[in-house]
Order: sequence, then C-alpha cells, then structure tokens
Amino acid sequence: MVEINIELLLGRAVSSRAGKTIGHIEAIRAEQDGPDLVITEFHVGLYAAMERMSASPLGIELLDLFHLRRRHCGYRIRWNQIELGKAELRLLCDETELAPLDGSHLKK
Repeated sequence: MVEINIELLLGRAVSSRAGKTIGHIEAIRAEQDGPDLVITEFHVGLYAAMERMSASPLGIELLDLFHLRRRHCGYRIRWNQIELGKAELRLLCDETELAPLDGSHLKK
C-alpha cells in the first residue's frame, strides 16, 4: 500500500493522456479499510469545487439560472484511473471513460 499526503493533492491539476488539463482535484473520497483510509475517487471541476466549499445548493441554483447546468462541469476519477506517482497528475484512461459529475450528488 502506498501512503499519500492528500492535502498535497487538493488543488492540483489533472491532465488527460493528451496533456490537456481537465480540471483540478477539489474533493477526495475515501473509505475506511481497517486502520487505513483508502482513496476511492477524486472529484475535479466546477461541481467538485462547489462541493468542497459547501456552496452546492446556491451554486446549483445559479447554474440553473444561467442555463449552465447542462454543460460539462467535472468528473469522478476512480483511484485506478489516475497516475499519482509523478510530478504531473495524469489520467491512465481516456476522458470519455470518466464518470461525469452532474451535480445530483450536491443536492440536499
């Protein structure tokens, strides 16, 4: 098992295989596994930033008001879809294989 200081990952850019920045890590999901916390996924993009700042209800309403909610606003990146061991965080899969963040996880 590899140990990672997650505070060093927050805010870091994530690049596609082609080198294009797809967003910044704004939230990290983890599960308890005995005494350890195991990262399950990373959230990048606008919805993830709103989730991190706890601005989700207001943010969703603003996106709806300006008809921006239908646009792409982030991804869920599983732990095995990203390379963490190098200076640049890079996807190990195509962008099309990522689960989109649609904001539904932000509603209360």
